Amino acid sequence: MHGRSGSSYAILRSYILRQFLVSLLVAFLFFFFIFFINQLLLFAQRILLKNVNVLSVMKLVGLSIPQIMLYTIPFSTLSAAAMVIGDLSERNEILALRASGIPLRKMFAPIAVCALLLAVGTFLVADILVPYSNQRFRTIYAQLMRDLPTLEIEPYAVNRVGDIVLVTGNVTDDNIGPLVLFDTAQGSTNQVISASGGSITLMDLETFLYRLELQDPVILATDRNALDDFTMAEAKEMIYYLDFSSQVSRFTDVTPTQLSTRDLLSAIALRAGDQEREEMARMASLRTLERQVSDLMRTITVQDQTIDPSLVATITSLQQDIQRIKTRQGINFYLQYYRAELHKKFALSFSCFVLVFITFPLSFVRLKHGRLFGFGLSLVVASFYWFLLFFAQTKILDFPANPGFLIWGPNAVVAIIAFFLLVRTRRV
Repeated sequence: MHGRSGSSYAILRSYILRQFLVSLLVAFLFFFFIFFINQLLLFAQRILLKNVNVLSVMKLVGLSIPQIMLYTIPFSTLSAAAMVIGDLSERNEILALRASGIPLRKMFAPIAVCALLLAVGTFLVADILVPYSNQRFRTIYAQLMRDLPTLEIEPYAVNRVGDIVLVTGNVTDDNIGPLVLFDTAQGSTNQVISASGGSITLMDLETFLYRLELQDPVILATDRNALDDFTMAEAKEMIYYLDFSSQVSRFTDVTPTQLSTRDLLSAIALRAGDQEREEMARMASLRTLERQVSDLMRTITVQDQTIDPSLVATITSLQQDIQRIKTRQGINFYLQYYRAELHKKFALSFSCFVLVFITFPLSFVRLKHGRLFGFGLSLVVASFYWFLLFFAQTKILDFPANPGFLIWGPNAVVAIIAFFLLVRTRRV
């Protein structure tokens, strides 16, 4: 009897697992395609139209895949669970299981185990593949910048390079056609340089500093403090230096999202030390102000004379400063940011496991077009979860406490809703 029961459960688990994996593949391809197309369009704007060799483009696209998978895997897991349970409910297979006395937890178990394994896989992607792929991405992109200096310059367009605005004509390889350069750096002098052409040469690959050699330049310099004064000069050649680090940072900067857990913990320890020193300085300032107020108050108490209004004003001002220091929240931006990203690495991975629980109440509902309904529900839940996570990230600087409770908030909300729905539907 026990052997037959165990065999039945094995068949059930195998059937559920097979259905789940097929649905997971379909959902993964759907979400992956959406995120991948968005990334591909980003590359098309900057890279594909620059005659970069196909192999380098494919490498860059491939190295961006781990970042895409961080969101693709959790949402695919949710969609797969919803589609499987919705399909089983539509075909009355869940009703048959319940009528046979088979507890539904036997059906839920394979989905939950797979979701837990996918959560571990998502964490490994976030903690290993993403940092590695970002490092390789930076290396390859730097090589492209070395081989094609005009990679970040669009032809017949207005290009901004740091404080420089560059209006260009035709751009081929390392040569630029007629161009006009506006130097908008903060200062009293403005410069406008026009040239019949120019060529760009890499000077320093680490800082992305380039040398722009201008042909037949005409320089117009004006003073912001004296609008009637200007200086004009001409030359056969001119050398101008361009700093592309701000442009390249959009693609190559290492953000906290792309750091490993070990690196994040090191950064958090460093920023925590900074915050501790800032807090010590704040308390020292507070004690100094309180001592000054105390000394002034003793002066008023000891001297039996008319109180000087200026003395009262000084004490009032000092008390206001004390109150501002006491109420000022000592929030370190980078400390909060790194802490939030550390918790996000775990919370987003664990969401694979949490999100599937909100699909279990579907097993107690009669559905038509169950697979389609399940997929639609997963899109709604995924959007809701994404909104909560985005909202939590915007609030990490509003509280001086560890932002972990905000980042884990979406998981907690989804878990509470899933528990409530599961209890309610079982009673219906």
